[in-house]
Amino acid sequence: MNMKRFLLRTVLFIIPIILCFILISSYQFVDNKYQTTVRGKEIYLSIRKSKQKSKAKKLVIGDSTGNQLFPNTEKNDTINSLACNQAIGMVGQYLLLKNYFEAGNKVDTVFMIFSPFSFQNNLNQGFTFHYFLKPFLKDEYKPYFSATVMNQIKKIPYSNLVRIPIILTSNWAPGFVCKDSINYTFLSPVSIEYLQRIKVLCRKNASKLILLPSPLSLRKKKLIDSINRNEILKNGFTDEFKTYFEKIIYLDERYFADGIHLIDPHTYTVVYKKEWVK
Repeated sequence: MNMKRFLLRTVLFIIPIILCFILISSYQFVDNKYQTTVRGKEIYLSIRKSKQKSKAKKLVIGDSTGNQLFPNTEKNDTINSLACNQAIGMVGQYLLLKNYFEAGNKVDTVFMIFSPFSFQNNLNQGFTFHYFLKPFLKDEYKPYFSATVMNQIKKIPYSNLVRIPIILTSNWAPGFVCKDSINYTFLSPVSIEYLQRIKVLCRKNASKLILLPSPLSLRKKKLIDSINRNEILKNGFTDEFKTYFEKIIYLDERYFADGIHLIDPHTYTVVYKKEWVK
């Protein structure tokens, strides 16, 4: 009898909690409110901006280090930034660029500002579920997923549940450690496929594509020197990476908040505008 009473009280306690979570997620789902509150909100902002008209003739895409230098929150008529996060992979960068051109935007130059290590992303990270699947795993984008992308998605636990409101509107993601063997030092298979698509897209829209590195800690120079440059040559990216490594600005570790992101990015935004993003 006591056990039945305990179970009843437990159920009566749990049901309101579950209902509360459902109500909160439903509220967040209305008008996509969750997109401004969840981790990775910069990705949703870039998606929205990618579908808007802009007068800017220079476009920046890239990872979070690119977003530091050219924040996607800023608006001007000269340089428009869709830079957001490396976790969306090169496929995410391609989809943002595709949206932008399909919105009728005309740009003379597309600047891709990436840390060299971001090209290694093969949708094989613990971040992939929350930062790539939630924003992009939808009917709108599925037709542009290659067999390689679909194969990577299948490896991620609960990938079929990302559209459920209570999951989509939260920061929850399953624990995921990819067991893929890595046989590349710089360009992942996904990066190779979609960097090629980005090249074609820029050519089709008469836009010049320029790849720029973000500043790096001097501690990482040995890792950069160990990159197999043959991966660039054999995949047909010689022109795109011709001066990429030469332009890396190496700084002491103390200039970085976490070894990756700059403490004072504005100082280097000025440098990039003066030297390259003209």
